[in-house]
Amino acid sequence: MENNDFDFTGIFPNCTDNFLWDIYQNRSRSTQQEFTKLCSTFKNDVTNSDSKIHNFVQYCQVLGLYLEHIYNKGLTLKPNSCCKLFYYKLKKDIIDKFALKCTYANNDCYNKMIQKAGVNISSKILGICKDHFVDIDNNTSALLDYLFEIYKDINLFSTEPLQRTTNNVSPFTKKIDKLEEYSRKNKIRLNAVLENIIQICVKYNNDWKYREPEKHSLYYISDKWINKLRMKINGTYAEITGNEKGHTENFQTKALEAETLMSTGTYGETSTGISVGMIFISFSILIIMFILYKYTTYFSFLKPRVRRLRIRLNKNNRNNMDFIYSFDFKNKNSLDGKYEISYS
Repeated sequence: MENNDFDFTGIFPNCTDNFLWDIYQNRSRSTQQEFTKLCSTFKNDVTNSDSKIHNFVQYCQVLGLYLEHIYNKGLTLKPNSCCKLFYYKLKKDIIDKFALKCTYANNDCYNKMIQKAGVNISSKILGICKDHFVDIDNNTSALLDYLFEIYKDINLFSTEPLQRTTNNVSPFTKKIDKLEEYSRKNKIRLNAVLENIIQICVKYNNDWKYREPEKHSLYYISDKWINKLRMKINGTYAEITGNEKGHTENFQTKALEAETLMSTGTYGETSTGISVGMIFISFSILIIMFILYKYTTYFSFLKPRVRRLRIRLNKNNRNNMDFIYSFDFKNKNSLDGKYEISYS
């Protein structure tokens, strides 16, 4: 179940600044060895497995040092915010990684850790987050993963200028893009956090322009990228791109309609032109034939044939007339009788 009441404000960068989370980091604190001893006994109480003992102790040691960091910075850090990060790291680095005899619910594992407080590590240090327990669900943990890695890079760029290379800045911006895409349904909760990240990128853009090797890394933190990210966070990017898409589709539809109308008009004009052309050609042929017949030598060639055709037509006409009126013809037979014979 998602913890929609989880508040991300105040955690980054306040609770991560000036603290090193790397388990292999060499530290100068005198209490480092004391936390190593404490975590060894804590490990024996919460697990039966001897595998990965060294890693367990190292992760536990870093968590103990972070509790001490919160305690020592009590005037500037708010335990209510920073303890959220502690519970996130406790779940991620200890509870989820190892098979334990304690549970995350009701602070069971954390209480067993507090019980190991001794002379050199007071219960006040170990128990500073006891009254600020917060449940970290999977969705919140995934969002904290992104934020933790992003601010880890920000801290790196702040403390080690030589690390501001394209090889480091490119994945840094990709993490921000992934966070924005993942967090759309958590936009209200993360808006302020993402805006803080954008402000840091704007500062990089202004401060790195004339520096080596930083200026080459600005390709990945361009004004265009920053503006696009900000529009996405504010919900205007989708609206703008949607309007542009709508305008494009509307233009394409109108262009298609115009093309259809032009095609229809062209087809009508073409059909009409063909019909008129056929009539004109036929009429022209008739006129040419008449001129050839009447006023050229072609007339002398046709005249005898026309005359014979007329004679034949007249002859046939006379025969037809005789046939039509044959019922009036009188025939005399061998008996000298007169009969009127009608041929039909």
